[in-house]
Amino acid sequence: MNEMKKLFSHLMSIIYYIYTYNIYQKIRLFCVYIHSQWIRNSFRKCERSSHIGSNVTVLGGNKIEIGNHTGISDNCMIEARSVEVLETKHTQIKIGDRCSIGEYCHITAINRIEIGNNVLTGRFVLISDNDHGTTKLEDLYKSPLVRKLVSKGPVIIHDNVWIGDKVSILSGVEIGEGCIIAANSVVTRDVPAYSVVGGIPAKVLKSNK
Repeated sequence: MNEMKKLFSHLMSIIYYIYTYNIYQKIRLFCVYIHSQWIRNSFRKCERSSHIGSNVTVLGGNKIEIGNHTGISDNCMIEARSVEVLETKHTQIKIGDRCSIGEYCHITAINRIEIGNNVLTGRFVLISDNDHGTTKLEDLYKSPLVRKLVSKGPVIIHDNVWIGDKVSILSGVEIGEGCIIAANSVVTRDVPAYSVVGGIPAKVLKSNK
């Protein structure tokens, strides 16, 4: 068994010498470029300078716009659903220029989500303008799967915002320019520009205005 392990290890060393990690990265970047050119047709608008990672799920792409030099990382889900009972019938998601959306992020809209320019997110971030039903008793009797989607309002994220890992940004929230949202925070109310917030629910930890 040890001889087999040594042989396998030597074989991997030979393969690595021929097919180095740098070569793998270049091939992967090329594949991402090809994938981005293909999947961009799923969106209402997606600039050619932007790239879409692998295994990205897009629902309602005809209601989604992505600006220039923006990256959507692997395994994200972006969905824009139309809900007839909602007053805002024009569901839309807009992501600006030079944004970086981390892996496994989930952006879901039945109303409107606008993300400005130069916005950076960590991994596993949720940005949602909707909920499965309300907290009224008649809704709680129902299975969450059959409760109607409701929205308290759009989500607006202004320019130059940094959002840490595993942050949840909920409906009806506006995040001002230049904010930092600490990891694991749950944002349930507006955030003033140039402030640092954190916690559940998120509170202002530092204000620069």
